[in-house]
Amino acid sequence: MATRLTRGARHIVPAVALLTAALLAGCGSPRKVASSTAEGLLMTISSCGRDVTFDVPPQRVVTVGSVAAPLVAAAGAADRIVTRTFESAPLPGEYADELAGIETTSRTGELAREEIINRAPDLVVSFEGAAVTADDLAQVNIPLLVTRGYCRDAAGGFDDIFSDIELYGQLFGTSAAANAEVTSLRQRVAAVGDRNKARAPVRAAALIISRDGAKISAYGRTSTVAAQMRILGLDNVFGDSDLRYSEINTEALIDRDPNILILLTQGEQTPESVRQALRDRPQLAVLRAIRDNRMIGLPFGYTGPGPVAVEGVEVLDHELGALR
Repeated sequence: MATRLTRGARHIVPAVALLTAALLAGCGSPRKVASSTAEGLLMTISSCGRDVTFDVPPQRVVTVGSVAAPLVAAAGAADRIVTRTFESAPLPGEYADELAGIETTSRTGELAREEIINRAPDLVVSFEGAAVTADDLAQVNIPLLVTRGYCRDAAGGFDDIFSDIELYGQLFGTSAAANAEVTSLRQRVAAVGDRNKARAPVRAAALIISRDGAKISAYGRTSTVAAQMRILGLDNVFGDSDLRYSEINTEALIDRDPNILILLTQGEQTPESVRQALRDRPQLAVLRAIRDNRMIGLPFGYTGPGPVAVEGVEVLDHELGALR
């Protein structure tokens, strides 16, 4: 099924523009991009397998989740965002200041369909599985794009992040800024990798603890934090799971006994509160990471499939340096 965004006949690109189409790989299916011309734009994007066509660069964007707004900002189009929603905690990282003046609403629940419509966006950037779906918005001709790192078949690596930034640069007409940002981000990731490539792998796990402390979930090999761990020379003890993350029991954690724990905070949690949540489970006292206090806490936003993950891998590199 496809969604089409139009803004009148004056914006429609002649059919000859389609001859310049290029293919960008992502999320298991190509993203088809037609060139912009003096008369406008014609661009069809395969977003998690759903085709979305634009004939004019979006000017009013609503973002859903903590990854979407930094991606748009990294592409040089932060000024197009009119509302940020469903960010469960303040954004960490270098894009926070640039995005600070934008309306932020519904931190603990997504915007209702009617609220999105009332803001008159010509694009919503979201994640797969959000309550407000592409089908909901297609009924009122509002297109929705899913960041490719959140597609169900995404690999979770940095290439998906960089491809999204470049794609949004093409969509918004800000390719020069987007491409420059990607070049810089790639260099920073490579620098961290170079510092750690000769290290012997260290067993580690990345965990997120529910706000009430009752549930523990571990991140598998298709998560962005797993990609960060590989760059840092860490061996993800839950890397045999194809799921981005899944709930685990204490027995599984004890059985795998990682040397280092990366604890991702959400909402009002702090690094110390999540460390304490694990210490409060007497059965976990046997874990080497807890016994030796080798636990790193940082905001979840540093590990989502967006550009903030680059700063996140740098933060983790610094924190690991203190433990090694």
